[in-house]
Amino acid sequence: MFCPNCKKQILLIMEYNDIEIDFCPECLGVWLDSEELPLILGADFDEQTLFTTSMTNEVKKLCPRCRTNMQKVSLPENNRIIYDVCPNRHGFWFDRGELEILVRDLPEFPGTHVFLQWLTEVFSYKM
Repeated sequence: MFCPNCKKQILLIMEYNDIEIDFCPECLGVWLDSEELPLILGADFDEQTLFTTSMTNEVKKLCPRCRTNMQKVSLPENNRIIYDVCPNRHGFWFDRGELEILVRDLPEFPGTHVFLQWLTEVFSYKM
């Protein structure tokens, strides 16, 4: 798969608790297949219940799986960060740092704290 940002950079695979996470070594963006985010957070939800559609002028990115324009979404109670989700439910694209922000905004899910620690170690994020 190619990075939706860099367009020519091939995404590399990392593993977190037997979950394959695709990331771009160039821009540090992260791709998660749709079933991976609930597994990471230890919660039962889908993007239809978690996110709401956001109106923005941001350029739409192409899904690395099906090459369809991704939708712009945000958390209902916090629309300061806009995320990209495949309308065909293939997954989510997070620009650098966005995955950390999303997980921080979801403290009620059991996997949040451990995953934030892992993100800090892997991407050298400051907590």
